[in-house]
Amino acid sequence: MDENGESIPSASHDRRYVASLTGLRGVAALLVFFFHYEALHPGIRLDLAVPLVGRLLQFPLGFGYTGVDIFFVLSGFLLTLPFARTALYRQPGPKPGHYFRRRLLRVFPAYYAQLVIILIVGSWFLTWTPLTPPSLAAHLLMFFNIGWHPVQPMVGVWWTLPVEMGFYLLLPLLAPFLRPARWVPVLLLGIMISTGYRLWAAAHFGESGAGAVFLAASQLPGSLSEFLLGASAALIAEWASMKSQPRPAAWVLDLMFILGLLVPALWLWRMVLGAGADYWMGHWAMITAPVILGLTLSTAVLALYWGSRIGTFLLANRAVYFLGLISYSLYLWHFVVMQQVQFLFADSYASLSHWVTFPLNAMAAIGVASASYYLVERPFYRLRSFSQARAG
Repeated sequence: MDENGESIPSASHDRRYVASLTGLRGVAALLVFFFHYEALHPGIRLDLAVPLVGRLLQFPLGFGYTGVDIFFVLSGFLLTLPFARTALYRQPGPKPGHYFRRRLLRVFPAYYAQLVIILIVGSWFLTWTPLTPPSLAAHLLMFFNIGWHPVQPMVGVWWTLPVEMGFYLLLPLLAPFLRPARWVPVLLLGIMISTGYRLWAAAHFGESGAGAVFLAASQLPGSLSEFLLGASAALIAEWASMKSQPRPAAWVLDLMFILGLLVPALWLWRMVLGAGADYWMGHWAMITAPVILGLTLSTAVLALYWGSRIGTFLLANRAVYFLGLISYSLYLWHFVVMQQVQFLFADSYASLSHWVTFPLNAMAAIGVASASYYLVERPFYRLRSFSQARAG
């Protein structure tokens, strides 16, 4: 299985579970889209404008950034599965060359395509700024967050890409510890690092404002708990398979899935709103967020992997599954597309209602993401699959 969760060839019934994990990626990308839509259209209050379900509809606009947390947990889970399997069976793990080739072919083609388009078209894109040679090198190598003077990426959402790449590099080093007795100390150490780093980030960048604290605290050390808790769920899944442990009852899996998403939603609603402006300035809820979100979201991911009926129904249908397929391109392009929609409509855009602007932005973002997926991502995915077949 790869990080998209697109293939488990060993058993046909597993494809449903994989589809639901891919669908979860689509939900994560959609949450980030909602969050940035609100950022570009401030003042939306669906909780006041829409009866009964308004507060529910308002949630993704305010907390859609948690889609990034879902991406981190899913990466930890899906990428760890083959390493956990080989470690438990004491077999050689994935070959480093093959592993890193797949990671590079997964991340860089769509990213480079977007970068080249923005550079060529130039100032028509609102995100475009002239790049100095060091800045261009940072963009080509995806080294945005390195050092005390990080490079501002041309597209804001690109800051997460080096975080993911950092985990890709770290995972092979953690592979020898993927056995229950060895893994527990690694997990506890990772939680300590994550918590300590966030405390340091809040203290060091507090004077620069909430945005600076958010960006600093969310780097790999501060998000490490989410990756490791996702990896822990993968280890549990593979250990249960090795020991031929029966999967939990269907109702238990459904309960795991529901609570795995409901608990973090309630926690965000109560704790983050309760903390208010203090949240990103070192509030305990921000410090512990990777542990709370990582633990609950990895529970939902494990339930999906084991076949939650509710999760499969909600996330493995054609519409959500398709969003999952294009989720990476949707994540890369959505903010740029929304900016360009506003640019094209100019002054008349402000007179349009949200009932017009939201579907307009959504269709434009999904359209561009679909083109990116079919023209760039999918050909390289097939190249990765061909490479895997030859290696096998």
